This record gives sequence, C-alpha cells and structure tokens, in this order.
Amino acid sequence: MEIIRKIKKLKINQIPDLNGWIGDAEFAMRQLAEYFHSDKKLNVLEIGCGIGILLSTIKEKYPNLNVEGIEPYQGGFGRLKIQEKILSSSIDVNYLEFENFIPKKKYDIIYSVNVFEHLSNWELYLKKTHEWLNPKGINIILCPNYSFPYESHFKIPIIGNKKLTYRIFKKKIKKFEKKNKSLGLWNSLNFVKMRSVKNYCLNNKLKFKYCNRIFDDVINRIDQDQDFKKRQKFVGICAKYLKKIGIIKLFNKRVFYSFHPYMKLEITKDKFLSEK
Repeated sequence: MEIIRKIKKLKINQIPDLNGWIGDAEFAMRQLAEYFHSDKKLNVLEIGCGIGILLSTIKEKYPNLNVEGIEPYQGGFGRLKIQEKILSSSIDVNYLEFENFIPKKKYDIIYSVNVFEHLSNWELYLKKTHEWLNPKGINIILCPNYSFPYESHFKIPIIGNKKLTYRIFKKKIKKFEKKNKSLGLWNSLNFVKMRSVKNYCLNNKLKFKYCNRIFDDVINRIDQDQDFKKRQKFVGICAKYLKKIGIIKLFNKRVFYSFHPYMKLEITKDKFLSEK
C-alpha cells in the first residue's frame, strides 16, 4: 500500500505514536476489506479518523468509494502537520463531535476503530449512526470489550469496576497519562461491555452480530506485529502460554464470546445478517 509506505518514510521520532497508528490501520484494513468492493460505489464514513491513515488507505485501494471522516480533535492532530501529506483532496473530513454532525447523504458503511470505548454516550452513537445508514447499511465497531478484566490502554487488570480500579492504580494511571501526554484518557473510557451493546440493539430493533474471528486475529497479531506485541506485552505472554498448553481454542467457543478481550461488531437496521 503506497500510503503506508509513504507514511513510514516520515520522521518517526517526531511522531512517537506513528508506528502504533500504522499497525492499527493495517489491522483495521484487514478487518474491513471484506465489506468493500472494487466495482461498487459505496458511501463510507469513518468516525474518529485521526490523521486519516486508514481512510486514505481505503481510498487508495478502492478509488470508487466515496469516503468521508469525522474527527473531533483537529487541533491535536493538526500540530503534527502530516495530514496534508496523507489525505487526498477527494476525502472530506468533518472536524467536529459526532453529535454535531449533520450528514448530507445516507451511508452504506459506517465504521469506527478504537473509538467506541471513548464515547461519553455510546447509546447516542448507535442511535445516530442508525439514522445515517441506508436501509441495508452496516455499522462496524472495533474496540475493547470491558467484560474482559483488562484495560489495554493502561495495561492494568480491572478490579471490580472503573472506580475501584482507579483507586488501586491511581499512581500508575497518572504516571502513564503524564508520560504519554494523554491527560484525561482514563476519564474518557466508558468501560463498555459487549452484552450491554447487544441488549441495546435487541431493545431498539437493531440486528447485532459479533464476529468471533476477531479473537484469533488479535492473537495472531501478537505474533505478527512487533509494535503491538511490545505495547501489549502482558497479553502476549498470557496468549503464548495458553496456546502452548492448548487452552486458547477453548476460549473461542460461543459460551465465552461475551468475555473476549476485543470485539468486532456488525450492527444493521434490518435482519439481512444472521448472528454467528
């Protein structure tokens, strides 16, 4: 992918998180590619597009798509001064909160990657995106599942709930935010759980589907993506041990789906998709 190669040539030391963003974009691209078609003109919206790596990669591979983004933190990403080197002039990015977005069209695909867990009102997000979709449109969500007792941003176990976890790991959390210049990160986390999203969908006439293949994909990523492996060292050690003793496959049984650490959800406004 030319966009990815171009970005990798940038001065990484000036953008500390760039390797992680590239790895996340490549992983997300593999998860989203099945929904795109080279011969179909689809309207696609990414919510929380950041500096536009994933959005640009999709447009590069599928030039027939009409791609658009929403990003609330223009100022933060603007200081990096690399968006103009990434984003094509054919890609529209709306710099505002999703709550304030007024679409001019309906979308065939709406997706977000590692954004859903930061929403102060994820129920409103589902309501809004439901309204923005075409009748057979699809909303794809990739994010952590907080039914699994581990917080992946801070790399700490979840003890009981968010409040108790903070009391126990307060010093570590504050140190992490200061070191990574991410003040407010902890407060932004909503600790969303898969079963809560499923219940919302059932109560609001939305079709919910969990794509359980994501479990194996995340495990494989630990072996294939060295930057990700470094960031999630504890998870990597656990996964390696469970694979070694042959238990890892057991956790991909339906009974354990709700407790998988990461989730890929497909949410639609009709029932043309069947849940696995």
